Amino acid sequence: MYTYTMTFVSAEFIASDSGLIHGADVLRLVAQKISQRKLELADYNWTKEYSYDNSMSYLQEPYTINFVVEVRVTLDMQIILNREAIYKRCFEALNQQEVFLAKSHCIEDVNTNKPKYILCFDKSAA
Repeated sequence: MYTYTMTFVSAEFIASDSGLIHGADVLRLVAQKISQRKLELADYNWTKEYSYDNSMSYLQEPYTINFVVEVRVTLDMQIILNREAIYKRCFEALNQQEVFLAKSHCIEDVNTNKPKYILCFDKSAA
């Protein structure tokens, strides 16, 4: 098994008027959105070949993305070959708290004055 970084995106604005929720609530929110397919699997990369700039680019034009989630987990070849299995594995990792929110980044959308977010979930130390 190797570690991969999955990148999910959504055009939806994810924050409430009071801002983005934190802690375990953000794990539940992202897990729910993945299970409901409200986050689209846009990319996945072997983590050693991955760059954070990949995710940042989704928040810039010509994209209309407002919310990006990275989930870093181990995958085997059976999972990599099946899009639904990737969703299921990421949902499981979030739901069972195998991952933690390692980084969050917010930028203000100049057109709407609403925040755009990147949330980066990494594997928890064993």
